[in-house]
Amino acid sequence: MESAFIFGCLFGMGIKMTVSRVIRQPLLFKCHQYPKYMLYTGLAFSGFDWIRRLSLETLCEKEELSEFLVRRARINQLATGAESAGDYKKEFVQIAVDEHIY
Repeated sequence: MESAFIFGCLFGMGIKMTVSRVIRQPLLFKCHQYPKYMLYTGLAFSGFDWIRRLSLETLCEKEELSEFLVRRARINQLATGAESAGDYKKEFVQIAVDEHIY
């Protein structure tokens, strides 16, 4: 998060400098606005980065949960089938070994 804040600060300073150049103001005119722009854009970039990371983490957790549920359903199907037929028992053991379920 620190790098997003620093990047936002530098971006805000660059925007303020560019605006000052375009409207032909001296760079030191209203110099108190540079830290203000730097802080605002730093916080905005940092907040955006935090929201993006949080949503990605939530998405990954949901994906892992769905994969786990599908895997558990497959193993349960094989486990019930293993009781009635010997062919499924080998497949069940192979899946359990492949997925490190002991």
